[in-house]
Amino acid sequence: MVKLLKLLVYSKKDLAGINIASHLINEINFEKIKIKNFYIYSYKEILLFPVEGSLLDLDNIDINNVEWALFLSKHKSESKRVCLTVHTPGNLCEKNTMGGRPNEVAISNPPLQCNLLKALNTISNEKLNMNIEVTIEATHHGPTDLNFPVTFIEIGSDENAWKNELLGSIVAKAISNIIKFPLEITPGAMGIGGGHYSDKFTKKILEEGALIGHIIPKYAMIEGMHPSMITKCMNKTFGGCSKIYVDWKGTPSYFKNIIRSIENIEIIKI
Repeated sequence: MVKLLKLLVYSKKDLAGINIASHLINEINFEKIKIKNFYIYSYKEILLFPVEGSLLDLDNIDINNVEWALFLSKHKSESKRVCLTVHTPGNLCEKNTMGGRPNEVAISNPPLQCNLLKALNTISNEKLNMNIEVTIEATHHGPTDLNFPVTFIEIGSDENAWKNELLGSIVAKAISNIIKFPLEITPGAMGIGGGHYSDKFTKKILEEGALIGHIIPKYAMIEGMHPSMITKCMNKTFGGCSKIYVDWKGTPSYFKNIIRSIENIEIIKI
């Protein structure tokens, strides 16, 4: 049987990714291996390694037999609020100024994404003496063309947070706790409606164990997203998509009618 690999990838230019990776090396008993002119870290089927450029433009990784990839990254926002986030990459509209192709999304990985979110929430509550936002984000930015599931885990939202050793250790601990054990791959779900940071979908994951992959926010629908992107997001869900959670108040009426017409899917209004 071919061993499927799990990739932990970060950019040499990303302070948060470097921070998380440095703590992962302490969390997991990696073996350091030299390949060509650089080193990677290996533990069983898990590989940890850096890339030269931006993760957002990484539409090819020359490694075979990959089960999924987890990208270790910074999160940037104007608010500069301290947060820990997870999300699936993809461009839901024509705009693709942050990597990937227009109107294309990556393969989402609900079991990995949601288990990481729960681990982040648990560990941050244990280790921090302050409230920190732990949230799932809507689908956004590249890459879009890798042929295996891709998940981002991020530290936000400014340089102080990206370099914060405690935050780096929390994310590394969450990753270590989850990836050392096989994930049960079962049909998951997607979310539609609401804002970029969804309290409703985050709550469903943390409190009810929902497995949500792609999230289509209200702004994407307003900005001209084609309705076919709903089906595309469903089809590009690792393990399959059996449910759609809909923030009903946060969804334009036109798209409510589209959602009602989808066959063989459970629609859950929240």
